[in-house]
Amino acid sequence: MKLLSSNELKMLHENRVANLDRKQIMPAHIEQLMIDLSVRNDIESRLVGHSFSGLPISCFSIGTGPIKVLMWSQMHGDESTATAAVLDILHLLSSEDTKPLLNDRLDTNWQNLITLHIVPMLNPDGAQAATRENAQCIDINRDALALQTPEGKILDSLVTELCPDYAFNLHDQHDYYRCGVDGKSSTLAFLAPAFDVDKTVNLSRRKAMALIALMKSQSNSLLPKGIARYDDEFSARSFGDQIAKREVSTILIESGHYPDDANREVARTMNVCVLIHALNMLCNQDNWNTDEKLEALEEKYWQIPENQEYKLCDILIKNVGFAEGSYTADIAIRKNSRFKNAFVVAEIGDLHEQFGLRTIDASGYIYNSGRPYLLDEKLQLNEESYFSLLKQGFSHFVGDPVLLANQTDYVTIDNPKFWHDDQRMLLGIVPAGFLSKDGKLKYAIIESDVIPL
Repeated sequence: MKLLSSNELKMLHENRVANLDRKQIMPAHIEQLMIDLSVRNDIESRLVGHSFSGLPISCFSIGTGPIKVLMWSQMHGDESTATAAVLDILHLLSSEDTKPLLNDRLDTNWQNLITLHIVPMLNPDGAQAATRENAQCIDINRDALALQTPEGKILDSLVTELCPDYAFNLHDQHDYYRCGVDGKSSTLAFLAPAFDVDKTVNLSRRKAMALIALMKSQSNSLLPKGIARYDDEFSARSFGDQIAKREVSTILIESGHYPDDANREVARTMNVCVLIHALNMLCNQDNWNTDEKLEALEEKYWQIPENQEYKLCDILIKNVGFAEGSYTADIAIRKNSRFKNAFVVAEIGDLHEQFGLRTIDASGYIYNSGRPYLLDEKLQLNEESYFSLLKQGFSHFVGDPVLLANQTDYVTIDNPKFWHDDQRMLLGIVPAGFLSKDGKLKYAIIESDVIPL
């Protein structure tokens, strides 16, 4: 199995679809691209239904082979990383300029071996509103039994109609999954979902596990410590589990965080790499689809590090002294949402199992909550004046916020409803205050800023 080189990775990156480097992809962002793809010679496009609000949902098909593959993305409207990736794949597979670039990656006869069906955006209403749920406020991925959503009915009908051999269920996970125990972010997480509470492994599930192990091996040179195995707890309401129950080899891929990559472009490129590799492996099933090799690959699947939920935070402050140093605690600070730069105190206490994207050792420092600055006249805040107020122990502002003109790159906190005190910090509240030593303020903690004074 030939591994991707850095030059090939660069090639995939340079030939991806333009203008999709976004945190959130909405229907308008891909409308013209969907039209352009639909008229390419190799692609068949068809309308498969409409969302609850009447937006179109399309399926693109390419290839005519007997191995049938179905991929769908953005069934959660605020999870769009793989939407960009599958559109990249459709572009790479159908453009006369890019098809030759895949000669070393994909069997040249693949279109006679595989029929690939892709639904790039299953939940356009949720995508438009940047919400997980659809316009009915229903999570489509918890509607596999009730089928009360038009989008869920569309997916269910496609599975019935197409009878896929392999199904790829493409999602995003939040930023705070850790890959195993080494403190690295989980940039991709795979799962061959269970189809019953006993987590039985039948032939179709074993094939999904084997294909995941092959995809993991392909990505080792690119992302050696960022790929995890998602929890396989059975969820009867979820589509992946129910589709697996139909003896379809089903694979969940969750795209996740990579350092300094807010729009998840690394996860996007990795999706392209592993999905194209999966197609190539399906073209060459004789190389791995024997009892002995399936058993060995299943063992490799179980060796993939587990996805550890909420074992990461944006900022981890260790060993902070409270109540004049009578006790110490660790503080984990996280964003409320991937789409908002609003940070809160997420956990307090013994957090030795946590890893921080940024970690600060506050041993020997005492927490000081600071005091409010009253806005009773206009205040033009520049960096020098803000630092001056911080050094005086003002951690937040009260009064009329219109009077404050913040001309710095730092966050200010106005009229907080709840406030910490020197005895403790509060969970779920914006972090703010100071770290002091020998009675002097040394650092200000204002939301996600830790500012040396």
